[in-house]
Amino acid sequence: MKLKFQSVIFASLLLALFLGAFFLSSPKRSARVTTNQEAPAKTDSHSAQHQDSHMKGALSLKEIESYTTERAFKGYTIFGESGSAFTRVVNMSGQTLHSWSFDAARIRLLPNCNVLVVHGTKWGWSQKKWNALRPFVREYSWDGDLVWEHEVPGPAHHDVQRLPNGNTLILYRSLVPNSAKQQIEDIAKRNAKIRTDVIREVSHDGKIVWEWFAHEHLDLNSCGRLPCEPLPEGIVDGERVFDWTHTNGIALIPENRWADAGDDRFTPGNIVLTLRNWSTVLIISRLTGEVVWKYDQELSGAHEGIMIEKGLPGAGNLLLFNNGKSDKESQVREIDPSTKEIVWKYENGENFFSRAAGVAQRLPNGNTLISEDVPGRIFEVTPSGETAWFYQAPMRTARAHKYEVNSCTKLSELSLF
Repeated sequence: MKLKFQSVIFASLLLALFLGAFFLSSPKRSARVTTNQEAPAKTDSHSAQHQDSHMKGALSLKEIESYTTERAFKGYTIFGESGSAFTRVVNMSGQTLHSWSFDAARIRLLPNCNVLVVHGTKWGWSQKKWNALRPFVREYSWDGDLVWEHEVPGPAHHDVQRLPNGNTLILYRSLVPNSAKQQIEDIAKRNAKIRTDVIREVSHDGKIVWEWFAHEHLDLNSCGRLPCEPLPEGIVDGERVFDWTHTNGIALIPENRWADAGDDRFTPGNIVLTLRNWSTVLIISRLTGEVVWKYDQELSGAHEGIMIEKGLPGAGNLLLFNNGKSDKESQVREIDPSTKEIVWKYENGENFFSRAAGVAQRLPNGNTLISEDVPGRIFEVTPSGETAWFYQAPMRTARAHKYEVNSCTKLSELSLF
């Protein structure tokens, strides 16, 4: 009897192992990747376990998941979290090897291993300490010591760039002055408080080098791709502010083949501006401040228009995260800016959706890092759409970026796996 009972137990264990292996190897819904040659869809290589965790959104700290393959680009991923005062450096195995104890809506690693930071994630706004720092852009050392800061007249938000000349490009919010609102045709809108965006270039010693005000160069009667809707009652009666443009990205135009061929719209130093509430991407001239290029084709919310730098696959094309708020399906697009043709895109139906935030980054091996921020999912896909690396954070993330091993000395000293 004892031997028979042991045999039953052994058989049950074998069956459980078989079923576990089966379910863990079950593929999730196929990701759709399209190029201008209409490449066929490829199966996303996440397991059913990864799919379930993605669909649930935020996870407990014990449920952080990471996954990698040999096709992944070797580097370290840095991102902030909206829900904790931690900003992380994770390696290819998903291990946190370094962190800073601050809230960061945006963090950029500098060549000297310092980091440039905009405070104020969605969670950070509710915390007195971090909310008080919203008018500041700060530079911290690798060890977290404050080494530089600049205060702007309104909340700094979403993006900051350290320029090659050592100056800093800052995005901040202001209000449209009454004198500028006289051109607005809608009387209710004219009398409302209207938020506008300002871009400031500042030197290291705090001198303002250049400044651009959205309401001076954009039509205040316009709301971008779609007609303006009637203002909600709370804005009409002055309790809330009308968030007119909601710019979320400022990216410098790098050296590119279009400018080399004489197209002044893409002059290096011009700025790619992404306006979420307009579902529009603009390029503005640094010389005149005027809009020289616009893209709004079937966008629903938009984040982080970035021109791919020379030396990277797709150089000269524009990479864009389309939130897809209208159908609740996000998409990453690579656009030829000279024709506005989509030459590559990644989408995965309802399995890929961030109603806000999000960013995409082209990597040196041709893969694309995607930060699906609201559900806290960071992953890397090959040109054919196969998942090469995956990290599920315990909460909403803030604009992940992957850095090469030799980006700075402190980073190169960390364990890659």
